[in-house]
Amino acid sequence: MAKLVSGLTVVLLLVLIVGCSSQHEQTQSHADIIGTIIEVNEQDNQILIEHDDVKGSATNLIWISLDQDSEIIVGGVAKSKFDNLLVSKKVEVWIKDLIAQSSPPQALANKVIIQ
Repeated sequence: MAKLVSGLTVVLLLVLIVGCSSQHEQTQSHADIIGTIIEVNEQDNQILIEHDDVKGSATNLIWISLDQDSEIIVGGVAKSKFDNLLVSKKVEVWIKDLIAQSSPPQALANKVIIQ
């Protein structure tokens, strides 16, 4: 009986550890902005995104800019610039620092993944 109880305890602990680590990884993978690219400014290397889900914002648009440390991944391939072929593509963005409250808002991207 003691072996059964200790065996169940070990299994329960393993399930809790795996469950907690999976939830933590899932939380870290959520992008700050998810939406669709509606305009590309190739000259300034910016994209205008229409948010899929806007909470507490007066607009559902945001300009995303890059710096030398920003990462762009398009279809699994690393890129250095945005181009007009990206219009209407789904995008996920992780933001650096704060979002400027202009109209529309502006932000600097840490990472951009385009489908």
